[in-house]
Amino acid sequence: MTGLRADARRSEAALVAAAREAVAEAGLEVSANEIVKRAGVGPGTFYRRFPSRQALLEKILLEVLGELEGQAIEALDDPDPGQGFASLLRAFTLSQAENKGLSDALAAEGGSPEADKARERLRDLIRRVTERAQRAGVVRKDLSWADVPFLAAAAARMTQNCLDLHAGAVQRDRVLAVILAGTANSDLELPGEPAAFVAETPQT
Repeated sequence: MTGLRADARRSEAALVAAAREAVAEAGLEVSANEIVKRAGVGPGTFYRRFPSRQALLEKILLEVLGELEGQAIEALDDPDPGQGFASLLRAFTLSQAENKGLSDALAAEGGSPEADKARERLRDLIRRVTERAQRAGVVRKDLSWADVPFLAAAAARMTQNCLDLHAGAVQRDRVLAVILAGTANSDLELPGEPAAFVAETPQT
């Protein structure tokens, strides 16, 4: 029985690893067949370990969001509020640049209660890191914490080519450096209002 349990654990680990890889490359629409193929197991093994494709995707997305939450906590604990803010923005940017599934998950509305709670915790940590840096006088006062995810998303997309110019990780890092410089205290006021939550349409 111990051997069977060990085999089951290995199969589950292989499926999770394959799913994480596939989702990072292709996003949330990756098929169960693709995951099974990458894991090197049969469809029966897949459904013995997970009741559905969605259940497996939920598991790995919660793992990835949890890792980002851990990085945000580290940023909040950094003795230097400015460095903490910069490290959070970098971590958020790199996570989205390297993981298409994470970008999809962060953009998604609704989902499971666990995913909703994970996004809520992440929003709260971004707010706390941003406001701490503002209190320390190293981040401009008119920057909203809600601006931060959009700044990270913009920098994450900087590996795409533009006007026949070939981008890559170095270009992303250059853009991120410019963005970080723009978040510093400045007399230049930002236009308009930061992003707000979209009100749900009442059901009729």
